[in-house]
Amino acid sequence: MPQDAPTSHWESGDFFRRLCEHAPVALIATDERVDVRHCNAAAAELIGRPAEEIIGRPLVEIVPEARRKLLARLLERTVGRAERSELELRAAGPDGRERQLLVVLSAVPAPAGGAGGVAAWIVDETHRKELAERLVRAEKMASLGTLAGGVAHHFNNILGGVATFADFALSSGEPDAMRRALQMAAEAAARAARITQSLLTFAEGDHRRRDLADLTEVVLTFAHLIERPLEEKHIRLHLDLRPVPVVAVESNRMHQVLGNLLTNAEDAMPTGGTITLVTHATDQEVMLTFADTGCGISPEHQALVFEPFFTTKGLLAGGDRANPGLGLSIVHGLVQEMGGRIELHSEMGRGTSFTIAFPRPRKDE
Repeated sequence: MPQDAPTSHWESGDFFRRLCEHAPVALIATDERVDVRHCNAAAAELIGRPAEEIIGRPLVEIVPEARRKLLARLLERTVGRAERSELELRAAGPDGRERQLLVVLSAVPAPAGGAGGVAAWIVDETHRKELAERLVRAEKMASLGTLAGGVAHHFNNILGGVATFADFALSSGEPDAMRRALQMAAEAAARAARITQSLLTFAEGDHRRRDLADLTEVVLTFAHLIERPLEEKHIRLHLDLRPVPVVAVESNRMHQVLGNLLTNAEDAMPTGGTITLVTHATDQEVMLTFADTGCGISPEHQALVFEPFFTTKGLLAGGDRANPGLGLSIVHGLVQEMGGRIELHSEMGRGTSFTIAFPRPRKDE
């Protein structure tokens, strides 16, 4: 731009008024009393009312009545502390279709200091959330397809075995051979029942809270039970139980979680190694880390370990025994049902650790 070009166009208040008026983002501005003084075209369209009906009214009156008390509190905090606040709203658009709106509030400084008003930026998140919901549904359908394929494969193998054993028993004339065949059929049926029970645990869960115990107490009991059997497999158990707040967990579920993690760790250390259990806490969470010094999990498999029927040890994956691949998916489900979360960290050749985190109890609990 030449040095002698006029700059009044960029500095004039009229330019910025037109800029706000025609902005594609909905904007409402208030005075120090939080009465609306400006409402651009995008905001009027989202609210579904002409700007003339909105300007001059208190900002709280433009939201549904059920959300007005919350908005009033947020406005008070925004003005008093100059903090940014957010509020989610559901409102009907001009076409009668429900829209999901995000309102972001920020204080507008006054020339003499303090807050001279509030700016409310309104974002229509309906389309984004619909896309997110479709993505979640697509992922669920993909997981359901994997689950159905795994169930069909395992039950096809089991039922095929049962039919073979039963046919052999019917055609055999030797009592001992018939007994062995029927015993093998019964074992196959029991394996199918265990898979079914695991699927029920994974899919539904039992949400009743019972047999509550302190997390550290559960870990100590579990360690006492497994220490000697691990010694026979040349696996050393190391405990690093640091003082943590008391966290109530369901004992049976937690033992199942630890048992499934133990099975994975033992498979990863066929010639021996070390299992380490560590408890530690942050300001927000109490955590238990279950670590082994096994072979580790490859990076491409780490994102799949909590998926049902994913396994690198079963017959389909080149292993030497039947493994339905439900252990870690059950662990993930049980931890979530107990109100926690679980994270995986693994390095090839160096081992794997699972960290289970529970919210730190509040002082009033």
